[in-house]
Amino acid sequence: MLETKQKSIRLKELKNYGSSLRPLYTIVVEIEITVEESPDTLHKIFTDTGLITRDTIPFEVVSNFRGSADNKPFYSALIVHEGIVKKYEVMARDTGGFLKTRINYEPVVYPEELRLTHPAEFSRLDIEVEEWELHNYKHYFMLLIASKRYESFDMLVKREGGAEKGLEFTLIRVNIAESELKEKKAPCSWYLKRLSVFKGFDLEEEVRRKVDE
Repeated sequence: MLETKQKSIRLKELKNYGSSLRPLYTIVVEIEITVEESPDTLHKIFTDTGLITRDTIPFEVVSNFRGSADNKPFYSALIVHEGIVKKYEVMARDTGGFLKTRINYEPVVYPEELRLTHPAEFSRLDIEVEEWELHNYKHYFMLLIASKRYESFDMLVKREGGAEKGLEFTLIRVNIAESELKEKKAPCSWYLKRLSVFKGFDLEEEVRRKVDE
């Protein structure tokens, strides 16, 4: 379990776009947590929890699933590979599909020499991660019916603070959003469960309480 230096949970949006009898909530939450551990250590921890996996960073064609609504990559990182700092990315390339029901995306990995290396394998291959981002945006289509159902997850992990000993820290910033929820609850529950590695509190429960305030 990780000790936290600071944490904040902010409810950015809670709106009912349905009715009182048939609610359709959109809930958006921003989370910021600072810890002592390095981005590389956190990368290993969140690989073990299942947050960094082929479910969140696909290596094959997926439908209605891309990095973000504004086309950020599924994953990007500054890594140290064979002693050289490199920018690693898994982009989502639109390959078409049936516009009213499905859009397909092909993951494209850069740089070319690492196109077969998944981020979940970095630790085993002694690839160090200096900073990283994870983006997931899942949108849902219903045949012949307009739908605004989506789930959005954005995470940044970066070392910050002064270079002096004891002043550096790692910032974890997470933005989560989910729409057309039939009740007030913590959005993106699957992701929150895999983020709940902090000593003294359950992150999913903390978010749920913030939504209920």
